[in-house]
Formats: sequence, C-alpha cells, structure tokens
Amino acid sequence: MERPGRDRLAAIAGMLSVVVLVVGQYVAPAPVYPEEQVGGVTATFYVNYEARLLAEAILLGVASMLFLLFLGGLRAFLARAEGQPPRLAPAVLAAGTVTTGLVLLQAAILTALTALRDNELGVRAQGSAWASRALYYLHGAVGELALFPFALFLGVTAAVLLRTGVLPRWLGWVGAALGLLIGVLAVGTVAGLDIGPADQVVFLLVAAWVAVLAFCLGWPLPSAAGRVDSHRANRAT
Repeated sequence: MERPGRDRLAAIAGMLSVVVLVVGQYVAPAPVYPEEQVGGVTATFYVNYEARLLAEAILLGVASMLFLLFLGGLRAFLARAEGQPPRLAPAVLAAGTVTTGLVLLQAAILTALTALRDNELGVRAQGSAWASRALYYLHGAVGELALFPFALFLGVTAAVLLRTGVLPRWLGWVGAALGLLIGVLAVGTVAGLDIGPADQVVFLLVAAWVAVLAFCLGWPLPSAAGRVDSHRANRAT
C-alpha cells in the first residue's frame, strides 16, 4: 500500500476513534461515590446502570485500539515531515501510547468497580464499601494523570506542525493552545481544582481538534496541499 493509502487508513482510524470515544463518554452517567448501606447493599447506582457502564468500558477499549492505529500513521507522517532523524515524532507516539494505556486502565477500573458493587448486592455485611471507594478514587486519579501525557501529545504534535508547515499552521497554533490548556487543567485537577462543566467543553474541543488532525492526515486541506506535496517531494529526493 502506498503512503497516501496508509495515511488515509490512519486518518479513518483517528476519526473513528474520536467518534467512539465521544459516544463512550456519554453512554453512561459519570461514576458516583459508592455509598455505605445499613445491613448490606440492596440497591446501587452501579447495578442500575451496569449495562451502560460496561458499554462505556467497551467503547473506550475500541477507541483505544483505533487511536493506536492512528498514532502509528501520525508518527510516520510527522517523521517524514521532520526528515531524518525525526526528533519529535517519537515523542508524539510515546505520549499518545501512554495516554491510551491510562485510558484502558481507567476502563478496567470502571469494569472492576461495577462488578464489585454487583457482587456486594444483597450481601448482609457492612463495611464492604471501602474497596469500592478505593476503586472510585483510583478511577478519577488515573483520568487526571492521563491529562499530563495527553498535553504532551498535543503540544509536541503542534510543535511539529508549526516547525514544518506540513499542515495548516492554524491547526498547529490551536493544538499548542489546547496542549497548554490541558497541561494547566492537569495540574489544577490534581491540586483539587473543580472546573465543573467546563471539562466537557474542553473535552469536545480537543476531540474536534484530533478529528480535524486525523482528516488532514488523509485528505490535506487546500491551504496545506502544496506544502505536503513539497515535503513528500523533498523526502523522495
């Protein structure tokens, strides 16, 4: 398969990963603090929404697989733009892979939390909620820490776009701004900052940026088509 075909395969995987991730984020409500119930667990959020929570975990897994395919194509695309030896493209791959691993870990924790609360249902014993609460806090902490490598992914990708001009520079500037914003949010959330519903706005903005980046990978925008062709010609010679 020639390079344009491989680029488009990666682009399709990237756009699909964004769609699946967005659906996964909204298919179920956000996890709630596991409550202690006198006499044992008789009803719980995690049992009431079990199917939707497990669907969220599955969708996050599918999105992760698609994103890894996209990452491979993005790394090759950026490496061709940088020339030999590529300096920043490997960092893009590493940061994206670490982020994906943390997303998978968060999905696994959600699955374990749901299963644990389901197993507690009807058990006449108090004090069993501590394990569920530990998983609840771990689920949130992993999501917060995933922001750090993801901020690096956004920032380094934007740096390559701005240095090489292989894609429209506005895409690079927007990516740099989003990377900085995600980095600030990462520090703030770990420090206890409550940004409320703003996190959903930021999530959708970043998802849109990744989708546009993926599209440009396979079908460069007119403003960048000439630069893409010139870079490919230069690498060929």
